[in-house]
Amino acid sequence: MEQIPARKILIVSADPGSVGHTVEVLASAGFEAMGATSFEDALHALSTNVPDLLIADQRLGAFNGLHLVLRGRVNAPHMHAIVTSPTEDRVLESDARQLNAHSMVRPNDPHDWLGSIHLDGPVH
Repeated sequence: MEQIPARKILIVSADPGSVGHTVEVLASAGFEAMGATSFEDALHALSTNVPDLLIADQRLGAFNGLHLVLRGRVNAPHMHAIVTSPTEDRVLESDARQLNAHSMVRPNDPHDWLGSIHLDGPVH
């Protein structure tokens, strides 16, 4: 996957510890990182502070990360998106491609995100 330019990043996972640690790592690298631990919280974040990049888990209760991509692009059609899963998933890859999004296996270490994204200009 090529590097994705971003300043503002929204991390969405049902695991609060993972969200908090990933937000911390990305913020220390200079990104404006935000977190959400539910589909509903993520929808609110997408409507109030549109990110350059959405990173969402595949499974979010009754919904999934692809639903967030669709809903987020209503207000931000050019928003980059990555949907993660715990293992390689060919169906997710295909579905993500159809939405012009990326899919990948969720990294164990949040520092690994730094190889997938790069800071696009100064954070305001």
